[in-house]
Amino acid sequence: MNNKERFLAALAREEVDRVSVACPLQTATVEMMEETGTSWPEAHSSAQKMAKLALAANRLGGIESVRVPFDLCVEAEALGSAIHGGKSDSQPSIKDPVLSDPEKLYSLEVPDPSKAGRMPVVLEAIKLVKEEDPGLPIIAGITGPFTLAGQIRGVEALLMDMFDNPNFFKDLLSFTTVLLISYGRALEEAGADSIVVIDPSAGSELLGCDFYQEAAYPPCSKLVHSLDKPAILHICGDSTPLLGMMADTGVAGVSLDHLVDIQKAKELVGDRVAIIGNINPPDTLFLGKPEDVRAEALECIAKGVNILAPGCGIPPGTKLENIRAMAEAAKAAAKE
Repeated sequence: MNNKERFLAALAREEVDRVSVACPLQTATVEMMEETGTSWPEAHSSAQKMAKLALAANRLGGIESVRVPFDLCVEAEALGSAIHGGKSDSQPSIKDPVLSDPEKLYSLEVPDPSKAGRMPVVLEAIKLVKEEDPGLPIIAGITGPFTLAGQIRGVEALLMDMFDNPNFFKDLLSFTTVLLISYGRALEEAGADSIVVIDPSAGSELLGCDFYQEAAYPPCSKLVHSLDKPAILHICGDSTPLLGMMADTGVAGVSLDHLVDIQKAKELVGDRVAIIGNINPPDTLFLGKPEDVRAEALECIAKGVNILAPGCGIPPGTKLENIRAMAEAAKAAAKE
C-alpha cells in the first residue's frame, strides 16, 4: 500500500498492512523552515511556500500525509477579521473580530473561495502538492462552524448571544455553516483527500455536553454531511464527554487530544469511526527524547489507534529527530 491507500483505508476502518502515520493538525517546525529555506509568516500567504513547507513534514519528518494550511484564521480573515500575522515560531491569531456590531452580519456575503483572502492560496497549495506527490494523502484544515462564529464575533460575545440574542445566534451559525460548506467543497475540488474540521471553541470545558449538542453539533454535522471526502473532527482538550456525539456527526475519524484515553474512546465510539492520535505534543514531542516518542507511539498503537498522530498540532520548536521517531515506531511495530 502507498501512503494514501493506507491512510484512506485506515480512515474507513479497512484492513491495512500497518498503522498509518499522519497529522491532521499543523505540521511545520522551525527546523523544517531552516532546512527548506521557507518560513512563516511568508508561507501562510504564498501557495508555493505553503506547499514546500507542508511537504517537508513528509520529506524530512517521515509523516505520511500533508496538511495545509498551518493556521486556523483563513476563513475569519476572509470575512474581514483582523489577524496577528504570527512569526517564524508562532501561528496567526485573531486580533479584532469583524462582528463587533451584530447587525453587520446581515451585510456580510459568503466569500468566493477562489478570490477571498488566503483561501485561493490554500487551494493552489493543494494542487501543487498533488502534482508533486500524488501518492501522499492531503488533509485540508477547516474551522468548525461554532469556532468560526466565535472568531468573527468574539467568543465571549458569542456565548452571551446564545442567551441574550438567540435569533442572531442562530443566524450567525447558519452563516458560518454555509460559508464552510462552500469552502470545504472548494478544498475537495482542489484535490484534498480528507477534510479535518477543527472546533476548539466547542470543547466540553467551554460549552459542556448539553450546549454542544444544542449549539455546536448540528452545524458541524451539516458541514460534514455536505462533504464528499472522508472528514475528521478534532476538538482540543479532553473531548471524552463529547466523543459519542462527535462520532454521530458523520465523520470518518476523530482526532484525539493527548488528554483522551484511547481505550475509553474506543469503548465510547465502538467501530463507528477511526481513532486518530494521540502522542502528547508539548511533553513528549517537543520536550521529550526520541526514545520517549517511540515508547508513547508504540503504546498508542498497542491501544488500537487506526492512525498514529500527534494529539494536536506539532509545536514549531519540535526537533525533527522526534518526529522521525514517531514515523519509525509505526514501521517497527509492523515487524514485531
